[in-house]
Amino acid sequence: MTNLQDMDEATAEFAGLPYVTELRSAEALSQRVGSAVVPTRIRVKRGRSAIVSWRRKGEGSLGGLQSWGWSAVVTSADKLANIRRRAARAGEPVVVHECSEPRSAGATGSVLLSGSVLADSKLGKEIARATQSLSGADALEVIRYNPGRRVLLKHTGQTSGDPEFIRIGTHSQQHLVRTTAQWARWGLPTLPVESVGSRGTAVRSPWWGTGDLETHPDLAAAEEAGVIIAELHRHTPAEGVPGFSTSPIDQAAAAADVLSQLLPEVGGATEDLVRRLHHRVGNEGGTVVGAEAGLGARAIHGDLSPDQVLIGHSECRIIDLDRAGVGHVGMDLGRWVAACRRRTDVAAETLEAGFLDGYRSAGGAEVDVEAWAVWAMLVTALEPWRECRPDWQQATLRAIGDAQQALTASERRVS
Repeated sequence: MTNLQDMDEATAEFAGLPYVTELRSAEALSQRVGSAVVPTRIRVKRGRSAIVSWRRKGEGSLGGLQSWGWSAVVTSADKLANIRRRAARAGEPVVVHECSEPRSAGATGSVLLSGSVLADSKLGKEIARATQSLSGADALEVIRYNPGRRVLLKHTGQTSGDPEFIRIGTHSQQHLVRTTAQWARWGLPTLPVESVGSRGTAVRSPWWGTGDLETHPDLAAAEEAGVIIAELHRHTPAEGVPGFSTSPIDQAAAAADVLSQLLPEVGGATEDLVRRLHHRVGNEGGTVVGAEAGLGARAIHGDLSPDQVLIGHSECRIIDLDRAGVGHVGMDLGRWVAACRRRTDVAAETLEAGFLDGYRSAGGAEVDVEAWAVWAMLVTALEPWRECRPDWQQATLRAIGDAQQALTASERRVS
């Protein structure tokens, strides 16, 4: 395992935990799990714990929930006992791969272990309860899994044969029910969301469309998405918008801090980006000041990108309203533009230009789009690492470099 661990020294130094580089390596993780798996998303609490989701591939794929699982490093004896106890209640095994010696008097050492989705100590019970409420609950396909937080499923009922989207979390998902109802009252195209079961931790919505704008880029649909978001941004907190206000510069500063810990060589660059963004779109107490100060907080999507726009029958639906709430409209525009610029094909310009044309034609707010795009590049620069991409260092460095170049170029145009 030594050579595999040496492949990602940055992660090892950042986490301060043994075994953690194995969690991000498909080869090392497959050896531990005993079948071919691919890590999909990692979360680290420095010096305390790390957990990664994985999916089986090839002949090892078992279908449904059995094709996904998690592996973790824990240092707390109480946490280890809790994981084992809850998995035993669910009748699910937890495999302990290896233990390290305690690092100091009273410490428990580190334990590397793995389990199934249903052995998830925080999420397993919610999944079991929610799937009991479904007809044909065996017809399940995992779309995405974030250990200890949420799982997204495609469920096809035995009776109707119509697929639906199921979201199960560890906490209440009722904010999604309220938000989608609000959007419907405003006449904004999204998909209805309703509760599954009685606990409020699971919701369902129809499986709609032929794909999303990320995989099926289309100029007309991008323009329509821009019009819809311009309409969304007309609504203010006084209209009862659910969610909460966010501070964009605080988000940028937090991202820069983690980036500098994970990759110390970028610390100066990320700190400089935050300083320059504060000058361009700065905030005081979460309120934007400067040229855009009069815009005020508006209803926003909060995580806007082409893959959040479903298309079908010459129509579109905007989904994934989990982060919808109140904030600066530039956050939506910046996230969209940054997502487009991460592409390397000809569709990147089509999606960016189409969306902005639609937004402006519908009377959308005039904001410093370039600065907000740089903000989004910075706050999403860690995604390649979180997604366990082997090339995460190159991708993250490229994102930071692109942000620097874009901000410098826009500053020259402004001056």
